[in-house]
Amino acid sequence: MMTTQANETEVLASLRILSCVAKADGATRNEELKCLESCLEGAPLPAGFTLQGILAETSDLEKQLTLLTSTESREQAFQAAFAMAHTDGQCSIEEQKILDRMCANWNITKEQSTLLGRLIREVKDTVLPTNIQTVSDAGKRKSEIQGDTLKYSILSGVLGAFPVPGLSIATDLAVVAVQVKLVRDIGQRWGHTVDQQAATSILVGLGLGTGARIAVNTLFKFVPVAGVVWGASTSFASTWALGEIANQYFESGAKADISTYREAFRKAREEGQTAYKTHQAAVATANTQHAATLKALGEELKAGKLSPENYGKKVAELAARPPALQAR
Repeated sequence: MMTTQANETEVLASLRILSCVAKADGATRNEELKCLESCLEGAPLPAGFTLQGILAETSDLEKQLTLLTSTESREQAFQAAFAMAHTDGQCSIEEQKILDRMCANWNITKEQSTLLGRLIREVKDTVLPTNIQTVSDAGKRKSEIQGDTLKYSILSGVLGAFPVPGLSIATDLAVVAVQVKLVRDIGQRWGHTVDQQAATSILVGLGLGTGARIAVNTLFKFVPVAGVVWGASTSFASTWALGEIANQYFESGAKADISTYREAFRKAREEGQTAYKTHQAAVATANTQHAATLKALGEELKAGKLSPENYGKKVAELAARPPALQAR
């Protein structure tokens, strides 16, 4: 799946650039730090390095920019930094200055930045169709929710490691759209009307769909071998855990503060990592099945032949054509 090979120097430089973005306003906010730590849990960091250590450094941005020399590694790093600065809708003046330096040093065009902005606005907020009736039979409801959780986890696993050449952030944003649909579908099966905003709030409350998470997923796609496995497993596990927690949340009446489920989500994500190992063959089969389609959609997106919103919808539709699923 990978076309770009990143060496240790590039990985560290990219992480230090993300650190500069995280600390751009003068101090890393506690919530940002917690999110970064969560996102990088189990990530293939170079030996001897930790996120805490990198964040504690005082990195020279200009020096880090010179350490990334290939077009591919620069694209990955810029997309990651852009996502971190923009996805949560609060790009500060200081963060924008860093992005401007990256554009100037790496000759990134205004058109490229504009496309990234559209992707974040439209793909992440794609409203996928969902019209599911309330399921009163407990056994049937449980079976349908488990089926949805598995099929969307498998698709997320494929997207989590699939690079769209020059625009790999696209598949990470599509994962968010898929996860939003999963939440809405589960809610409707329990008899709750869940709009886009409510579903997105659930993701954010659990630490999903954030700029930091999308940035980290985008960045590690160009780490050879280990990054592929990590991207697939973490995207699968987070979607799996989301299905588990969304089910609990709606079963309880959907009135609690979703942030109170964070510890339960962390434990469910660990279970999702185990589930990934069980269903890894299904993820590999789905990757083979969908690779050509994802590549074609990515090319159409880059060429402007497909809108970001329609890209998100077409990617999500792939879940309707899953490979044979193993028993849960």
